[in-house]
Amino acid sequence: MIGLREGLEGVLPGWLIGAGLPPRAVRRVFVDTLPLGPSAKAALRIAADDGAAVEVVLARDLFLKRSVPLPAVARRDAAAAVALQMRQSMPGQAEGLIWRHVDGPGEAVDVHVLKEARLTELLQEAGVPLRRVVIDGVATAPLYDARAKVDRAERFWNRAVPVVALLLLGAVLAGQGLALWRADAAVADAEAQLATLRDEATAARAAAEARDAEGAARQADAIRMARDGRRLALMADLTAALGDEVWATSVMIQDDVVRLSGFVDGDVAQVLAAIKALPWVETVDLDGSVGLMEGSAERRFQVIVTLRAGGAA
Repeated sequence: MIGLREGLEGVLPGWLIGAGLPPRAVRRVFVDTLPLGPSAKAALRIAADDGAAVEVVLARDLFLKRSVPLPAVARRDAAAAVALQMRQSMPGQAEGLIWRHVDGPGEAVDVHVLKEARLTELLQEAGVPLRRVVIDGVATAPLYDARAKVDRAERFWNRAVPVVALLLLGAVLAGQGLALWRADAAVADAEAQLATLRDEATAARAAAEARDAEGAARQADAIRMARDGRRLALMADLTAALGDEVWATSVMIQDDVVRLSGFVDGDVAQVLAAIKALPWVETVDLDGSVGLMEGSAERRFQVIVTLRAGGAA
């Protein structure tokens, strides 16, 4: 690889082979003070030591930030509208200033303003060729963009490498046509087998999903039947325990709680005792007061029954 580079350096200009193979990395250096201090200059030199392309990211604190109202109609040519606003609102018609804008809240745009002399000083004092100068965290056009010059070696290699690769590929195809034809046939056969396997897998998955759906439906039916059977058993036990003296107006069964409302021609305490005697009852309590019906001896009651754990199935 060293001999190849030395040979290329003998016949090609330095900028052409400067990109290297593979292409150079792009390194960013954050700058929060202008003019550049010794540490920033050192960071730029270190970043460019191995031939990497260097970009400078300027801190937003270095910029004067202004909010400029910009109606929707003016956004068709936002750059020109912002420039007009800046010339009208800044001293000296914004002479010697450079700015970039981004969308702000509502109909306003945020404009980041910097003295052009600061940017010129940065380019002169950097000590290394800069690829771009951008604003930290602001998605807008670069303040300085030299990619057309700095990246021309990369662009050359981007164009040259595919051409060389195609030439080499053509030579290989010319000498190895039969082998490639056999490889293509093998690939086609493998793809056909893969398609068959894929179809079989799809069919198996569909069958499994159908079985799962059928099983889920059966489980749901079983759960529903068990729940309905449990309710019927509870109702049958209550009917047998309460006898003909009790008239139930409503029975609500929810989880492990039964709410029973009705009338009794007698003592409500007998109703509570009859329910409490059932084997699946944990507790039975009145829900509210007992009411006496006008013109009769019937009493209106409401009770809450708590089922015993592992009670009626």
